[in-house]
Amino acid sequence: MEKIDRLGWAAGVAFEVFGVRIGIRVSDPLVLESILSRVPVGWTRLHPAVVDRLYSVVTPLIRRRNVRHLCVLYGDHTRLSRSERIEDLLDYFESDLDLHIATNSQVRLFIHAGAVRWKGHTILIPGHSHTGKTTLVAEFLKSGAAYYSDDFAAVDDAGHLHAYPRDLSVRTRSNASERVRPEELGAARAQPGLISFVLLTEYTEDAQWTPRPISPGQGILKLLENTPSARQQPGFALGVLQEAVRSAEIHQGYRGDKQQTVQEVLNYLDGRSLS
Repeated sequence: MEKIDRLGWAAGVAFEVFGVRIGIRVSDPLVLESILSRVPVGWTRLHPAVVDRLYSVVTPLIRRRNVRHLCVLYGDHTRLSRSERIEDLLDYFESDLDLHIATNSQVRLFIHAGAVRWKGHTILIPGHSHTGKTTLVAEFLKSGAAYYSDDFAAVDDAGHLHAYPRDLSVRTRSNASERVRPEELGAARAQPGLISFVLLTEYTEDAQWTPRPISPGQGILKLLENTPSARQQPGFALGVLQEAVRSAEIHQGYRGDKQQTVQEVLNYLDGRSLS
């Protein structure tokens, strides 16, 4: 840490977000605004600053021909990422910050999940990376659903789901990742609400969407597997999840085609609204 501290820092800020205290320092003050644009909304500045995690960003101030100029991101004393592109560092910072907040917040419970709202129904789609939840979220948004989150769903202690709006990280045909703003898909931000439908699924080629309902207890166990703070704060996690699924249906099953799956879910919820 001492070697990093001696690098010299031109600007910095400390803030609190969802009860977690974060510090950022940069070698180039022009970079700070770009980094803060990746911080979740609702943060408040700290004076004085005692933080739980300190991010340090080193960027080249002078560029020379035929020299590889690297931007470097540190989390506390550990180097997290380095790249010639500042955008790569910003993406890594956002991802690491989200996970740190999700693991340590005591004012919101964060679940690895996408979430949308459809005609009064709040739909939660838990799952680790590469299980297809972003694909489903994007398809729901294209169908007219409102947007809560793509990767982390934020739930308060009364079980209400709140928006944690991030750009969607959509995989292209070449398996690269592309950032897509939810507004580009025509999505509005959803208002806080109780979870009414939990969709436990992952993609399997040629699978047909034939889900089966499972009990709240089974659903909570599945949600705990996708809750980063569950080991550190098991009592808090369990209590919030019990409130969150109190009035929710929980369906589990493999899915194939995204459009078919989303349409069947929406048809089912529309039918529930009419009954």
